[in-house]
Amino acid sequence: MHRINLSWKLLLVVVIFALAGFFSEAAAFQVKTSNENAVRVDVKPIQLTPGKPAIFEIRLNTHSVELSYDMVQLSSLQDSQGKVYKAMNWKGSSPGGHHRRGVLEFPELQGNLQSIKLIMRDVSDVPARIFEWKIEG
Repeated sequence: MHRINLSWKLLLVVVIFALAGFFSEAAAFQVKTSNENAVRVDVKPIQLTPGKPAIFEIRLNTHSVELSYDMVQLSSLQDSQGKVYKAMNWKGSSPGGHHRRGVLEFPELQGNLQSIKLIMRDVSDVPARIFEWKIEG
């Protein structure tokens, strides 16, 4: 009985540490917000690791503007070395309405980066909403 109890405890400890490692990168990045022209945009990086795709959670909210934007077309990344990445995929709510949420994906980040900027163009007539994060590592 003691041996089974010890095995479950060991398994629980392994699972906790695995989950902590899995969520540690996402937890390291803060949500950035732009609240202009009646549209609030909240952005949180999920993954910003060189050699892996850049992934962001995006939320758009308004009470007066139709959110009919193509999130892939209006979004790009620029890294600290000046390289620009075009968005590849949006997994989330479709265009329209007053509340949208989803995940925006970019190609693999390349090089030894110090920071990354997500640029969203022409959301509610704002020429560029710029969200920037430092990359530790």
